[in-house]
Amino acid sequence: MSAAAAPMESTRRTSSSTSPLELGFRLLIIGLVCAIAFWLAFNIFRDGNVFLAVSLVVIALGVTVINLRPELWPLRWMTPGLAAIALLAVYPILYTVYVAFTNYGTGHRHTKEQAIALMGNEKFLSEGGTSYQWNAMANAAGEFALWLRDGQGGTFFAQPGQPLRAVPVDQAGTLNEDGIPTSFEGYNLLERREFAQALRELQTITFGDAANPVGIRSRSEAGAFEQRWIFDSAQNAMVNQETGVVYPADESRGSFVAADGTEAPLGYWVPIGLSNFTRIFNDIGISGPLVRVFLWTIAFAFFSVITSFALGLGMALLLDKAFPGVRILKSLLIIPYAIPGMISILIWRGMLNENVGIISTSMQNWFGWSPPFSTDPFWAKFAILLVNLWLSYPYFMLICSGALQSIPGSIYEAADVDGANSWTKFWKLTLPLLLVAVGPLLIASFTYNFNNFLLIEALFKGGPAMVGTAAPPVGHTDNLISYTYRFAFGTGGRQDYGFASAIAIVIFFIVGGLTLFQFRFTKRLEEMGEGG
Repeated sequence: MSAAAAPMESTRRTSSSTSPLELGFRLLIIGLVCAIAFWLAFNIFRDGNVFLAVSLVVIALGVTVINLRPELWPLRWMTPGLAAIALLAVYPILYTVYVAFTNYGTGHRHTKEQAIALMGNEKFLSEGGTSYQWNAMANAAGEFALWLRDGQGGTFFAQPGQPLRAVPVDQAGTLNEDGIPTSFEGYNLLERREFAQALRELQTITFGDAANPVGIRSRSEAGAFEQRWIFDSAQNAMVNQETGVVYPADESRGSFVAADGTEAPLGYWVPIGLSNFTRIFNDIGISGPLVRVFLWTIAFAFFSVITSFALGLGMALLLDKAFPGVRILKSLLIIPYAIPGMISILIWRGMLNENVGIISTSMQNWFGWSPPFSTDPFWAKFAILLVNLWLSYPYFMLICSGALQSIPGSIYEAADVDGANSWTKFWKLTLPLLLVAVGPLLIASFTYNFNNFLLIEALFKGGPAMVGTAAPPVGHTDNLISYTYRFAFGTGGRQDYGFASAIAIVIFFIVGGLTLFQFRFTKRLEEMGEGG
């Protein structure tokens, strides 16, 4: 028997040796897992999240195939991990790509059916109708009633299907401190906890009779309210019952748009093709700031790595010698790395404050001038690089210290025989050999700083602001990640998740391209080190 046929023969023996009991138990477990997955998928699909529902079904089918196909059995012990990776890692990536091709954001967060249903809940007070303040009451049978007060001081008792009854306050029995009866004709005033539990049901009940119906509009207002928005399927439009204006559905925009161009308050989620991507490059109000943000992001990541590596390497070289107190000094220099980054950033923000910060006030006292760290773009960027240097150099000091220990001392002895000075030994021996070891870590540090959101947001919140970027307000120290965040979450109460996802995809390709270039550069460094 050939070596290639041995695994197949082993698989066949394993398959044939499976007992009916073991096979039945396996099918039972697979069926249970699939039943749970399909049940979750059905409920998620019913809630409108088709993408997640389909993903759950695909993952369940994949797990089933792996456990039923004998040639895939070696993977069956990995199926929980593979399913978790697919759901927690692959799905968010694919979902982000999908969202990038939609208009998902403020005003377009729901499907069309959901938007119609939500708008159908909006009510208006018809002309001549009376508005009431209301309090809920319930009897022992769980039936509800309302105690109503109008703007003229009148008080009324309302039950479902019965005419409103005017009840003077002096005939209502015992009143609480707000002038509301605590009980009336077998109905007791609901406590705050009971009211919160019953609110949703109360909003579905019409009190009073057909001649004078009363419905609940909000937590404090009730009256003869009518449904404002009604969907007309024949016209594929929402009709405003108060004004009579028709808002036909615009399927390309995911909005209900009237003839005069005004839109209904809610739109819906639709695919819009490459619109988000073309907007990045065609809208000068976006592409202009985006180019500046991109250049600063590259510069920030580059100078952060260079300065942190240079200072860390310098410290490692200085501390590579044995002298009294070297261990204590090393411990003190690692302190910035041991303190949580958020705390360090907030301390630095206080020290750089132009009014009360110790750095600014000390420079003002000594030189009569201090840098405007929070208002001048140059000094704000300088401050961010300074703080990042403080946070990062201990990491490079540690890894460089370890890498220096791996360089054999014999090559330095040979260099001394050849008459090389310290400068030559550093550039020709130490640095090339060191870069072979720490090159991948430099790439990882560049990628981390390229996506460093915490420092940018916590120190100056991306400021100072660029002129002419009010929506969203982009700052001179914003990087691509914080810039994307402003579109997704921080645009003055408006969110544009589709556009933010498109920017995130562009960032992914940028970072991927830069990383590939850096890996090629690192490979050259390794070749140089091996040649040395």
